[in-house]
Amino acid sequence: MARKKDKRDGDRFLTDERKLYLRVTSPRIVFYQCAAIFKRLFKLLLVLGVIGGLVYYLTDSITKHLNTNEKFTLRHLDFESNGHMTAEEAAQIAGISLTESIFKVDIDVAEQRLRELPEVVSAEVERRLYDTIKVRVVERVPVAWIESSLLKVRGRSQQEGLLVDEKGGLFLCGASLWKVAEALPVIVVKKADPDEFPLGAEMLHKDGKRALDLVNRVQQVPEKDWALDRVEVLNFYSLKATSDDGVEATFGMYEHERQLEDLLAARRHARETGRKLDWINLLPEHNIPGGFKVPKAVPVDGVSEEND
Repeated sequence: MARKKDKRDGDRFLTDERKLYLRVTSPRIVFYQCAAIFKRLFKLLLVLGVIGGLVYYLTDSITKHLNTNEKFTLRHLDFESNGHMTAEEAAQIAGISLTESIFKVDIDVAEQRLRELPEVVSAEVERRLYDTIKVRVVERVPVAWIESSLLKVRGRSQQEGLLVDEKGGLFLCGASLWKVAEALPVIVVKKADPDEFPLGAEMLHKDGKRALDLVNRVQQVPEKDWALDRVEVLNFYSLKATSDDGVEATFGMYEHERQLEDLLAARRHARETGRKLDWINLLPEHNIPGGFKVPKAVPVDGVSEEND
């Protein structure tokens, strides 16, 4: 009699790929699984909350200690500048209180406030334990005024004046700069666009920059008994420079070094011959035209005689 085939005998011929895996689920099982997940998240959030609270408490306690401890009260403002800004002016602009803790000073804000000034090139503010704030400011040093009727700026005017440093940086005349800048030469620009004269940045006016080059070169001349009073842009190829002794010299936009040497030679010649230079045109390289001042009439016995 044949043996009845056992169902389990067929399992030997089933491969792993053909086996069926069942995963039993139900709403109750899903609920308990979600509850377990939320329980873990709650524990994690609770731990993070405790840690955050401790960090906040410690930070707040340290901050209060630093801000209220008299040991850290500002007693020394270590201020240094190459210009004319005073320590009191810097502290007021930067928002530095001279009677509170050094840790109440927002270093980044203080630096930003100083750097935003058109007359400031760079600024650094640092804390120094226990009672010192260190401030270092690099200011623009004025070399001339800018004058333009179109820009509504006037030379040698504290209220309406615009100053320029040797690199062309533009800034206004503050009260502390007036005594230094009052006698500086004036660069007169007739045609000007406001966009070419941005405050706190470099002058973009081409002819104005050429006039500034002339001012810088004249300032480098040693032991001269005269100074520039005004440099006026005449046109696209020439400048008229007037000195404080009344000499008018016409310069080109370029070749200032050669033209300045010719001017110094003419002045030297006039001095050696007992005369005074009146005007000179420095555009030609040779046969430079010029003129001398005519001596004033000398009265003789009540009668004026002119020296021909």
